Amino acid sequence: MKTRSRNISPHALTAGIVLLALFLAGAIAVPAQTPAASSSDSTSVPEVKCVIGVSGVKPGASGTITVKGDAVSFESGKKKGEIKVNQIQDIYLGNESRQDITGLGGTAMKAAIPYGGGRILSLFSHKVEVMTIEFIDDNGGAHGAIFVLPPGHATALKSLLVSKGAKVNQHAEPPPPPAEDKQ
Repeated sequence: MKTRSRNISPHALTAGIVLLALFLAGAIAVPAQTPAASSSDSTSVPEVKCVIGVSGVKPGASGTITVKGDAVSFESGKKKGEIKVNQIQDIYLGNESRQDITGLGGTAMKAAIPYGGGRILSLFSHKVEVMTIEFIDDNGGAHGAIFVLPPGHATALKSLLVSKGAKVNQHAEPPPPPAEDKQ
């Protein structure tokens, strides 16, 4: 039996890899964001990631953050943690960019696309907001909790927490990066 060897052109290979990346990005894209259920007394934001710092919740857990009454709580499945508003010492906000294609698979895909085509994967990054809450526990210990929220929610949550009595200090804004000279 005679076998035929097929040569695939570099352009066809690149196009195939880009199509595979687009398919995978569509399959693992973040679900449509639902707006926060807001009222003057409480609010809830789904699709939040608790990076670290909430007692009773595993680091890196995804769930819902809720401000209700005198507490902010994070719930992930059956796990729930709570921070009392009067224990909050400061709240920091920041905007970041996150890529959905990460880890060894994302690195392998970037390396497999020739001629710098791995940059196309950066199109699958999106903005998120980071909220860090510094608080004192019941025993007087200082702690911090870091949350990654969908865009547009962190400022509203901070304002609600401040209106309920959370302490916030004045923060200095970092200077903008220096402009690069193009010659």
